Amino acid sequence: MLSANPIRAVGVARPAGSASPPALQAERCAEALIELCGRIWLELEHLAYLHGRPGSCESSPLELAAQTLRLELVLIMDACESASWVYMLDPDVRCRLLEMSRDVLAIIAVGSNELTLAVIECAQDRVFDEALIPLRDVIDSVSAPVLCCGEPPGLRSVHRV
Repeated sequence: MLSANPIRAVGVARPAGSASPPALQAERCAEALIELCGRIWLELEHLAYLHGRPGSCESSPLELAAQTLRLELVLIMDACESASWVYMLDPDVRCRLLEMSRDVLAIIAVGSNELTLAVIECAQDRVFDEALIPLRDVIDSVSAPVLCCGEPPGLRSVHRV
């Protein structure tokens, strides 16, 4: 029986904060948030594509896709409140993800007849706004003034990177 199971190396799992400095952890969490926002955006794009296509109200591809997205958002919210995500994720990123998921779910939690392109676009706007927050922080850090090195202290000039 032992020979049937291959032997593999096992690593020690560490919380995200212990392996790297908090700033690096927050940066990685922000990258993951942007990736997740992109995936939710694509699901909303799929809803927009399916909008107006023929099908019965109960089993239309639009309704099934909307129900699937609602379930995914509920699972994200549940995961955000789990002990493991509280332990692993940057608190700010986790709270923003939870708020965005709740907002998008509230927007698309409408009946089949009320799930219009305007509703889908409103949900996409919320996702887009959330994805912009980490990007804005990166842009602000890149465009921050930088003092040039090698010049006498009285002659230092400020340049934008």
